[in-house]
Amino acid sequence: MKLITYLPKVLSIVIAMLLTGCMSGDSKMLWGVDEGAGKNQSHAQVKSEYRPALDVPPSLRGEVEVPDAGAIAVQESVPERYKKVTTGKQVTLYARLYDASIGTVFSSVIDAMGSLSLPVQSVDSASGTVTTDWVRTDSNNPSVNSLFNAFGGGGPQAIRYRYVTRVLREKSEEAVKTRLEIRTMAQVFNSGHWVNKKLTRKRANELFSRIEELLAQ
Repeated sequence: MKLITYLPKVLSIVIAMLLTGCMSGDSKMLWGVDEGAGKNQSHAQVKSEYRPALDVPPSLRGEVEVPDAGAIAVQESVPERYKKVTTGKQVTLYARLYDASIGTVFSSVIDAMGSLSLPVQSVDSASGTVTTDWVRTDSNNPSVNSLFNAFGGGGPQAIRYRYVTRVLREKSEEAVKTRLEIRTMAQVFNSGHWVNKKLTRKRANELFSRIEELLAQ
């Protein structure tokens, strides 16, 4: 009976001690409705920022839109800006005929240049002309030796070459064929200057071969 009598007093003392410990310092166990709202803001939720996709031009994506076949090679003369590319250079012309449509050959030329990692500089569908920028081959590249016969030997040198291609419609009594012309130009760096030289047929054959592979697909 005495235990039952003192039990309420003991419980009251224990509860008082717990409340005192909880309210001291920062170790609070009971919080008000708005209490502590300003703490731990660094852990607040961060909303992800939406950024729309960039509109990358085709020139940076390495993509070139090929127009309809009816708009290709409708201009007989080559624009002046393309004539300037070959002016003052030693140009070698190679040409082949194909049964494929002019649009198919034109698109195959662009695709072949891309697969061979040739830098397409400009595309003019009206005249059917596609040009590359200069492709530089330094003396550290093993393929340089295969081109020295064209430059007269003399050890490793820096060379560069480029292409100017054009597709044309060639009519005959039997049918209309597509004529592909590949003009090659090359220069060798000598005594601080780029000097015009004739490029071997090997480079033109590489481009022809890749184009024909694509036409056969």
